[in-house]
Amino acid sequence: MQRILSKLLPFVFAGIAVVAFIFGIMLLVYLFIFGAIVGFILFAVVKIREKLFPRKKNIKSRQQSGVTIDADHWTEL
Repeated sequence: MQRILSKLLPFVFAGIAVVAFIFGIMLLVYLFIFGAIVGFILFAVVKIREKLFPRKKNIKSRQQSGVTIDADHWTEL
């Protein structure tokens, strides 16, 4: 009995490892699907919010007139 069990034990552990690996892959796939659904919902909410409440456009700044002081020319003024 001990001899049969010692020869069978590696196959049992290999089977458990394969099942654990498949379970891990399935869990990872479900997490990816859940993340994609949450991402799509957030994307849709932002797009709808942009359609209903558009951002205010920036006011164009007027060009400033005057002298630009680049170097030590200010001492001569």
